[in-house]
Amino acid sequence: MSRRTGARRRLGSIRLSLVLLALVPSVTLAAMWGVTTIQMFSEGLRLRDQTELSRSTGAMGTDATLALQRERSLSAAWLASPHGSRAALDAQREETDKAVAKLVGQADAIERAPSRISDRLYSVLGSVGSLEYYRDQVDNPTDITAQQALDQYSSIIDDQIHAFQELSQVDDGDLTSQAGPLVALEHAAELVSREDAQLTLVWPTGHLDDKDWVQFAELVNTRRWLVQDQVVPQLTGTAKAQTERILASPEWQTLQSIEDQVLAARNSTAEADRIALPDAQKRWNAAMDKLSEQYSLLIQQQTTGLLERSAEKADGLLIKAASLSAGGLLALLVCVGMSWRITRSLSRRLGGLRRAAVSLAQERLPDVVARLERGEKVDPESATQTLDYGHDELGQVARAFNTAQRTAVHTAVELADTRRGFQKVILGIARQSQNLVNLQLSKLDALEREHSDPGVLKGLYELDSTASQLRRYEENLVIVSGERPGRSWSEPVALIDILRSAVGEVAEYQRVEVQTEEEVYVAPPAVADVIHLLAELIDNATAYSPRRAPSPCGPGWWPRAWPSRSRTAASGCRRRTTRPSTNSLRCPRSSTWWPSPTTCGSACSSSPSWPTGTASPSPCARRRTAGPRRSC
Repeated sequence: MSRRTGARRRLGSIRLSLVLLALVPSVTLAAMWGVTTIQMFSEGLRLRDQTELSRSTGAMGTDATLALQRERSLSAAWLASPHGSRAALDAQREETDKAVAKLVGQADAIERAPSRISDRLYSVLGSVGSLEYYRDQVDNPTDITAQQALDQYSSIIDDQIHAFQELSQVDDGDLTSQAGPLVALEHAAELVSREDAQLTLVWPTGHLDDKDWVQFAELVNTRRWLVQDQVVPQLTGTAKAQTERILASPEWQTLQSIEDQVLAARNSTAEADRIALPDAQKRWNAAMDKLSEQYSLLIQQQTTGLLERSAEKADGLLIKAASLSAGGLLALLVCVGMSWRITRSLSRRLGGLRRAAVSLAQERLPDVVARLERGEKVDPESATQTLDYGHDELGQVARAFNTAQRTAVHTAVELADTRRGFQKVILGIARQSQNLVNLQLSKLDALEREHSDPGVLKGLYELDSTASQLRRYEENLVIVSGERPGRSWSEPVALIDILRSAVGEVAEYQRVEVQTEEEVYVAPPAVADVIHLLAELIDNATAYSPRRAPSPCGPGWWPRAWPSRSRTAASGCRRRTTRPSTNSLRCPRSSTWWPSPTTCGSACSSSPSWPTGTASPSPCARRRTAGPRRSC
């Protein structure tokens, strides 16, 4: 068995194959649709969660960063001149506490954040927890220096900026690229704020030591590199326009001029540890006040705008996912519906074709044959059912099937017509032969009546027996042709006469003994059939039964076959005009006795050699059943 045949057998049926053909693509498409939908919704939901986290922690962290930068600048001014007013510092500390409290209040959101973000935010929360200690050191420096206190502010702000940078790394590449310049802008603003804090701390002394100068130079150079290479080239739209406007403002030019003077002061000072500062504190403070307000506003606006764009992008992703999911589901349903509809149509068409084939093989064609056997006329066109299954391959199979069933019905009709023709021919020949045989029997009967010589009668009886057998064979041909034998009776016939007539149509009628004890009559329509049937049975009995064994043939009567030597061929009886009063008709078993034609009625008398109710038939008895109560 080939591999393909084995696969077809394992599938079981074409209907199952069609179901699998529709089921496999449907399940595959459903799985693909489910995976795609889940992935798109997951991206949208994840981006929305990241946006909400950035809104709750990043924006608040930005507010806290700006507040800490202002507090650090005021703390530096207080450390430089502790005898001034504390009102501005105390007010800023309250603002900082409010911003920090909002950030701390997002502990639950921070806990749900990814580890790379939560670690940074937990570091920020830990740092602001120690803010009170450093404030005390600013108010009353006993354990650390002023620079160390300011560095603690810088450390908290750095942690917050790095946390904001981690928050900006979202799954959407466009938003991440937009957040990069904003992080760089915050970092540049932080460097400027550090410059301000460092200069504010040393303005009263009028000079910088070499370490502070190096630190200031690093801040300036780093900030300038960020602005020129990271901020300005990457900003777009209104953010770039606002940044360029700030960089072109007189305040920014003043700031850069003072930075250049401080950087150049090291080369013009003889002492390395005492680098003189330019007399530009008022101009620096005035420029920083305006610039701080401008870049704080710029950072807040850009942060808010970025969060809004991120939220819109997340909503857009969810809407897109919902739309594509709905469209994909609709396409999937259409595809599945079409697949199942096509499969159902093919299955239904194949089922109809199968039912038509089964109906033709098991119902219609046998019915046509049965009708033809009954002799009915059958129209081949009306007996066939035309199948119409379109013009595709299945339709071609249906047309081939139509041709096959028309051919089958036409063939059956033609065969039936041919058979009927042969039957008519055979029937015609049989009828003609019957007429000749009946004529011959009539002439033999007439001769039997005219002659009384035993020798002549013996020959006539043998001719009579042969003619009777020939008549039975002709009746066989008539029956095979589908007609009934020509003989008929108008009145009931005694069973004994029927038996004798049947025995008379047997070749070895001399061996047959007829017995009956009841007066039974057979209805006229059944007489011919019963005679014919009994003749066939008795003929078989004489041909195949044991020599001396009787053959029972029904209740109350039976034919018995004897050896041929126990009965002479010339034994017989002549016609009786009336039925005897008893059924004790007997004929002699020996050829030494032969009744004369004139003494048949008295010669057939009782004899102890025959049992009661038996008689040996003569050929004349074979035709005596034509009238009622005729016997021999």
